[in-house]
Amino acid sequence: MPVNSTVAAAILLIVLGIGGVFATAAITSAIPALFGLVLLGLGIAIERSSNSRRFEWLAALVGLLGVLAPIGNLVRIIGQTGLIINAAVFANVVMLGICGLYLLVWLWEQWSGERIKIR
Repeated sequence: MPVNSTVAAAILLIVLGIGGVFATAAITSAIPALFGLVLLGLGIAIERSSNSRRFEWLAALVGLLGVLAPIGNLVRIIGQTGLIINAAVFANVVMLGICGLYLLVWLWEQWSGERIKIR
């Protein structure tokens, strides 16, 4: 069953969050999973709604927040401890990459007028 790019990004974020919780046992590691759950709901709404544009824009807003939040966290962490690669820095960089790539795909979908289906 093919899924849209929103659902694919959501699955990646959920896996990142759950993996972070198992790896570090810190509840804050689940933050990417929360973003993923919101994107998953919006991705399902995009597929099932007759007026999917509204949900696409909401998903893009969540993706933008998923880019801005890790940038803020990385600036704070690097300012406090310097550039030390730990689980928090890794999770923020990966979440930034997933959400940034999602926004690029979303922009391409808006520009081309067609949705990408991932098999």
